[in-house]
Amino acid sequence: MNLKWSELLSQYSYPIGVVSVTILTVYTVHYIRRNVRMSDLESTLTTLNNTINNTITDYTPVFGSLDEKSQLLDGVEIQVMGRSYMLPDDRDMFERDVESLLWFSYRRNFRAIGGTTFTSDRGWGCMLRCIQMLYSHTLIRHNFSRDWRWNKCNVYNGILRDFLDDPNGLYSIQQIAKAGCSAGKDVGTWFGPNTAAQSIRTLTEFHKELNLTVQVVMDNFMCIEDIKFFCKEDEVNWKPLLLVIPLRLGLSECNNIYIDNVKHCFEIKQSVGAVGGRPNSAFYFIGYQNDKLLYLDPHVTQESLSPDEIDLENIPDETYHTKKVDLLPWDQLDPSIAVAFYCKSEQSFDDLCQQFQDSITSGSGSLFEMVAVRPAYMTPPRRTPVDKLLENYTAEYDEVNTEDAASDSDGFEIISNS
Repeated sequence: MNLKWSELLSQYSYPIGVVSVTILTVYTVHYIRRNVRMSDLESTLTTLNNTINNTITDYTPVFGSLDEKSQLLDGVEIQVMGRSYMLPDDRDMFERDVESLLWFSYRRNFRAIGGTTFTSDRGWGCMLRCIQMLYSHTLIRHNFSRDWRWNKCNVYNGILRDFLDDPNGLYSIQQIAKAGCSAGKDVGTWFGPNTAAQSIRTLTEFHKELNLTVQVVMDNFMCIEDIKFFCKEDEVNWKPLLLVIPLRLGLSECNNIYIDNVKHCFEIKQSVGAVGGRPNSAFYFIGYQNDKLLYLDPHVTQESLSPDEIDLENIPDETYHTKKVDLLPWDQLDPSIAVAFYCKSEQSFDDLCQQFQDSITSGSGSLFEMVAVRPAYMTPPRRTPVDKLLENYTAEYDEVNTEDAASDSDGFEIISNS
């Protein structure tokens, strides 16, 4: 049996809204009942799902002025990862800061992920795109500084190249999905903030030449001694640190007791943002204004850039930057979120811990517990050799299960994707 889904979909080539999708679904079910054997039903539906994901475009990104895209208020302070802005006076600096971030969104028509038929991440990859945004900003800070602004150079071009939709890209959608497989997350299923952070941690361990360590705080408990253990492998020299702290801010909704401390995270100069979202959507949060969080939205489907068809020494990068920022009210935030910080030196880390102690780990709105020395009952940390990591790293996808996951195994509420 060879169903020509592309021909079927071509009959619905006008802008696809709720009504047209409903018509397409009814037509498809009717077609399946008349033409498909029950034994072929599962593979047929999988093919249809992937074809739709690879065909439908959410909307065409528009690159214009800030006014068209946000409800930011004039005369009210904006905090963006340790930088403060006030509109309208600081508009140019603010826009320049935002557009200097690498923006990763859904892409279609990239090389299929492993042994699956997924050639687009639309509908399931938004958390993976968000962790790409967070990590790419970390690498910008690692190689330049917080004050770097978008300009093409060899180092910047190399960072972007590592995130292209290429199976060989160090931090491509294919590699992050692959790392998720080794953590029990199948391709095409949704990642929570913790799983996304753990995937990046795994990939970083494979690339020692970065001279960077990623540490993910577990169970709302941070031991300063243990973090330093991983950052000072020779007990002398400091290895720059990306610290990711997954948080749980409530059961089904965020408790207002945490709002001030979450906002304070974006005021800290070591901040590299946060990944989280609202039910059905994941976002990369970069700051706040009043009680609304500023974020970059990955829910735009664009054509993937094939590494074989572009100049890798001069990547066309216009679709990887945007001035578009959106605002999410606190009461719409999903309670699962992970905040992240970059510390290039031990002094920077000590300063960060002091800020934690002075604010976000104290009082009734404490976000997590922090101790200086490991309690006696805790097992000392161990460094996992790279060859051991490779044993757990899924090499092929031949047996990948592409059924949707009902929950996120990392213990945080799933952020399902539209």
